[in-house]
Amino acid sequence: MLTCRGLVARLTDLSCGDLTLSEERESKRHLARCESCASYWRTYRTTVALERQAYREPDAGWGEMPAELARRILAAARSPGSSLPRHLVHLLSGIAAGPLLAFYLR
Repeated sequence: MLTCRGLVARLTDLSCGDLTLSEERESKRHLARCESCASYWRTYRTTVALERQAYREPDAGWGEMPAELARRILAAARSPGSSLPRHLVHLLSGIAAGPLLAFYLR
C-alpha cells in the first residue's frame, strides 16, 4: 500500500508520465482516497505549470533572485511558527525557484 510519503516521492515521475502502469494506478488510487495528497498534487501541478510559464516569458523582468534574499526567506520559513506555505518552502529548495518565488511575491 502506497503511503503519503511514497506518493510525494514519486510526484515528479507521475507528472512526467515516467511511472509503470502499476505505479500510476497505485498513485491514482491513493490520490482518490487521500484528500491531503490530492490537495498537494493539485498544488504541485499548478507549481509546475507556473514554472513552465515563467520560462516561456524570458522578458518578464524578474531577473535573478539575490542569494541573500533566498537565504533569508528559507531561514524564516524553517523557523518555528513560520506562516510561509509549506509548498512554497519546498519550491525554495528546488532548482528554478528564483523566478517562481518572484512570481509569488509580486
